[in-house]
Amino acid sequence: MPVTKSEMMFFAAGAALGAAVGANLPLLKEKFGPLVAAALAGAGSAVGESYAEVAKTVAEKVEAVQDAVAEMKQAAASSGASETPAA
Repeated sequence: MPVTKSEMMFFAAGAALGAAVGANLPLLKEKFGPLVAAALAGAGSAVGESYAEVAKTVAEKVEAVQDAVAEMKQAAASSGASETPAA
């Protein structure tokens, strides 16, 4: 598969940007470290809250299904016990 001129330009730009960031990484970490840490801390708590909400919803649905199955078993047992076998 041949590489187009556009793809080569994107690759070259990405390589140049990666080299520039890599060369200045300590400076960038010092400058943007607190900002990134704050953003990740906020994102972590938001993810934790939404995970807890989803887990609660799933648990409620599972409980509803278990209740429905138990009711069906109870109904089947009570209808089976009231019927007398034909001789």
